[in-house]
Amino acid sequence: MKKLIIDSRIRNVEYEYLSKFFDIIKLPLSDDVYEEISGHSDIFYTKINGSIITAPNAKYIQQDFIIGNKKVEKDYPHDVLYNVCQIGDKIIGSKYTDESIKPDIIVKQGYVKCSIAIIENKYCITTDRKISNILTENSIDNLYIQENNIRLLKKDRSLSYMRGFIGGASLSFDNKFVLFGDIDKLESKDIIKDFLKEKNIELIDFKGLDVYDYGGGIIF
Repeated sequence: MKKLIIDSRIRNVEYEYLSKFFDIIKLPLSDDVYEEISGHSDIFYTKINGSIITAPNAKYIQQDFIIGNKKVEKDYPHDVLYNVCQIGDKIIGSKYTDESIKPDIIVKQGYVKCSIAIIENKYCITTDRKISNILTENSIDNLYIQENNIRLLKKDRSLSYMRGFIGGASLSFDNKFVLFGDIDKLESKDIIKDFLKEKNIELIDFKGLDVYDYGGGIIF
């Protein structure tokens, strides 16, 4: 069974569903970054060409992980060094990306992976218009959405005033798009549903629950 690194704040119903497919590693919360992202895998890890690259101060490290050069820290842009993603053969990062990672596409948004929900390593949904334009220029099929109803959590699991991102609020595997909450809570629900239907991707969501940004998940 594959492993999944995910924020320890995930709700029981989400844990129970994902545990059917993965050996789940709940990422302990870190004091090295601000509390809303303290358990987010997309802050401490990225998966590039099948290998996991990790910040040296990540709470969970396996022997076969590649250790990056710099630790993540509280203040931007020192918290986005590993907030990188890959779609197809293209690595997408920012000028702040750790030197251990060599992006093919550079975007201005530091929270790259937060802003991009990758689907089947072919398509994506993004909440950043400029990222969408750059992806389109690079022939990457994407959907741009505007969304204000994704929430972030504080360490005690109470709601933060900060807004979350679609990349952190979802996970894709085995032709599924898992949304951490109820898609009907989102303003962009209809265009997301249409996009997934067009791509023949199964939507998994959790009815009645607010949509939370957990920093996505790292599957390996």
